[in-house]
Amino acid sequence: MPSRPTTLTALLAPSGLAHSVFSALCDLSAAGMVDDFLWIGDPDGQAPLSTVVLVSQGIARDVTVPDLVSARRTQVLRVCSVVPALPGARRLSVADETGVADKLISATGAGSVVRIRALLVRGTEVAGAPAELAVPGWHNIAISPEDSRGPDYGRIPLPAGVGPDDLGRYSAPVVAGLAGLWAGVDHAPLDALPVVPGESVRLARSFYRSLRTDEVESELSTSLLSSDGVLPLPSDQRSQVVYVSDAATATTAMADGFWRKYAAVLRGPRQSYSATPPQQIGAMAVLRMFARFVWASIRNAPGAWYRSVVDSVSSKIAVGVEEAVFAGQPAAYQVVVNGRTSAGRVAGWEDIGAASNALSGALFDPTGQLADADSDLSQVWQDYARAALTLADAGARSRDLPPIQVGSARGIVKYAAQVVPGPASAFRAIPGPVQAAVDCASVDPVDVLGAADLSNRLTELESSSDQGVAARSTLTELSGWRRTLGRSFGVAAAERLADAFYGAYNEVQQLLHQVNTAVAPPPEPDQRNKSLGRAVQLTVVLLLLLTGLFVYLTVKWDVQWWVSLLVIVAAVLIGFGLCLWGFIQSQRTIFAMLHQRRASIDRLEVDRHNLRQALRDVRRLSQAYRQFLSWNRALGAYLEAPLGTPSAAAATGLPITSGLPLSTGLGTAQPNGGDVNEAVGYLRQDLFRPGWLTESWDSIITTYIPPRVGSREVGAQASPVWLDHGMGSGTSLDRWSTDLFGGVIGSTGADLVWGKALHSLGGSLGELVPRLVGTVAVSGGAPLPLAEFLAGIDRDAAPSGSFDHALLTDIAVTNGAAAVRVDTRHRVRTGLGIVCVATQLSEAIGLDYLRAQGSAAAASGTTWEVPQSPVRQSGAADPSGLGATPDRFRAPEMGQG
Repeated sequence: MPSRPTTLTALLAPSGLAHSVFSALCDLSAAGMVDDFLWIGDPDGQAPLSTVVLVSQGIARDVTVPDLVSARRTQVLRVCSVVPALPGARRLSVADETGVADKLISATGAGSVVRIRALLVRGTEVAGAPAELAVPGWHNIAISPEDSRGPDYGRIPLPAGVGPDDLGRYSAPVVAGLAGLWAGVDHAPLDALPVVPGESVRLARSFYRSLRTDEVESELSTSLLSSDGVLPLPSDQRSQVVYVSDAATATTAMADGFWRKYAAVLRGPRQSYSATPPQQIGAMAVLRMFARFVWASIRNAPGAWYRSVVDSVSSKIAVGVEEAVFAGQPAAYQVVVNGRTSAGRVAGWEDIGAASNALSGALFDPTGQLADADSDLSQVWQDYARAALTLADAGARSRDLPPIQVGSARGIVKYAAQVVPGPASAFRAIPGPVQAAVDCASVDPVDVLGAADLSNRLTELESSSDQGVAARSTLTELSGWRRTLGRSFGVAAAERLADAFYGAYNEVQQLLHQVNTAVAPPPEPDQRNKSLGRAVQLTVVLLLLLTGLFVYLTVKWDVQWWVSLLVIVAAVLIGFGLCLWGFIQSQRTIFAMLHQRRASIDRLEVDRHNLRQALRDVRRLSQAYRQFLSWNRALGAYLEAPLGTPSAAAATGLPITSGLPLSTGLGTAQPNGGDVNEAVGYLRQDLFRPGWLTESWDSIITTYIPPRVGSREVGAQASPVWLDHGMGSGTSLDRWSTDLFGGVIGSTGADLVWGKALHSLGGSLGELVPRLVGTVAVSGGAPLPLAEFLAGIDRDAAPSGSFDHALLTDIAVTNGAAAVRVDTRHRVRTGLGIVCVATQLSEAIGLDYLRAQGSAAAASGTTWEVPQSPVRQSGAADPSGLGATPDRFRAPEMGQG
């Protein structure tokens, strides 16, 4: 882990022997074991502090103090002075230590400061004046010259002749523990420990263990998260979940349920033909028509009268479709009617959809002011995704699209390709020359219309002498490919959508034909109309002659006028009555034609309305099919790898294979195949519940196409992707689904599920962890059991044990100065691994308890501990560590001996 930004640790040291600590800490930094720190060599407390050495990931570089403090906020500053308390070793003066510490405090503005002096010792004596060993206001810590695997294990004293390099590698881990440098662990035991006044020091030792579980986690996550196309069987306490035995029946049933719910959404309203009863013609209408016929006959134009009667109905009939269209969209009309493009190629579904939109505009909206808005099909695709996910994980997401029932159990489809085929199932077996000829490089797994278009073009290409053989071979492979994918839910839904598209397209063709031939042209006047006209003309002439005769007789022969009038009126009535009777008898045909034409006009209006709706349906279905292809690309790619791949682990630095002391251990857990498989089984039962796909599916949508700001809905349903146009439109849906289909992006579900798996292994399934990481490979040694590797520092314990006695006088040992009084432990889980640190400190002891330079050496090189007495000795160390005084004599109490 990177260094904590609010904490800064600076190490001060003289040149020479203390440089070995710097080298060892640089190695630990390169291995990613310690955080960044500052190193200030040979500081001068009187000179300005301008440049320091920053060590990060094993690389040491000079930085100026202004650049350092301006780039970070420091709340806690730890200043640790490395003091070689060895004979002849060069040490910093107290003035230099204090001066540099004050300059760092002033520059950083730290709110909390911890001053530490780490005394490097070896062998059996400490060198240095008391003023150099114990400085007031500082934690004066003598690093115990020993090495041990753990607090409860035996100790190995460091020999007096240990070299500078060895002294550095033994002391550096203790310095890291005291100064809070261990990466990833908030371990700083001196931050909360008060500084003991007076000339006193504490003994200290530190233990560190880091268990890496990369191999175990890799094998476990691979087995847990990889599906290889097989969907995991969810576990549910309320009902059993099983694989369906007949996937085709299950997917077809789900597709039927989906189509029943949304078929009406994709089809506009239609008008039906109304039954038109024969229309009764009134007497006055007949008389008016007869009068116009008589007048036309007198003018010798009965044919003109006939055409005027017919035109009174025909004028209400719209002009033909071809005449209207060829003035605007002749190419679109040819595509829709003939099914071929202007280049002579078979029109595909995309060509038909675009042509239908253009034809609708030319027929019904030539001005472009009434353009249809895009259909909102968001609910359709949300339910389609729910149906597909329900087939894959048995989750109850929609009341209308429930999980498949197998008896009393829920059923899921075993293979993801049987739900929605993914990118691996696409048809790409098209040779290059054939691709150029048919203008198609591949077909998506559920693209039923695209496969049909490709089949038609390949069938035409078979007759080609150049590419006929290749086209025939490709056509055979295409047919086999279509049979293979015919059992999936995606293909079943695509077939229903394709049938609706072709149904609407065929309806458009039929209605166009009906509109073009709605009413036949009026027939020419027949012979009966001409004969009737001559009869009317003759009758009119005879009546005129008769009228003239009786007028003459009345004037010249004194015939009574009323007699003449009576004869004339009677003749007129008889003549015109006979003509009217003949007119009615002869014009029954025209009366029937007029009724037929009025009914045809009504049918034409219905056909025009239905034609407009059918053209809208073709456009709507074309839009829906594009969106359908995009959503299937996304779902197919997602279900092919529903969890994706886990994020790459952060770099852990260069491994250290040797040179670490016993107190500092790096280990790698060794996986056992049987234990991993058992753990995977338990984890699947715990993690994969019905509906488990929802979270990662919603995440992959909201991650790449988040909801609009201010949206009332939340989650994936609020994403604008549901409203976008589909394949080939360049919208967010098109780009996102294409990237998923092409593997550019993928699901992040692996991180979600893996995080839940680690949580389960740290909780309810924690009993599996010791078996998974039970054997630890240690660099430079034989594999160890986990408990032995951790040496007990992974759990808290009361202070116990003692330090090596080499530095202490006999009286100090007798008074318990070597006892461990402070035991601070911290641990952090890193996946299945762990990083744990323990630092132990003695009580503060006076300098006179240390074996100073020149004092008598121990009798032998071995150390031993004074056995504890059941009775408290009078020389026990007091808590202050400033010295021990004997207990005052107390008289025995009655009953206590």
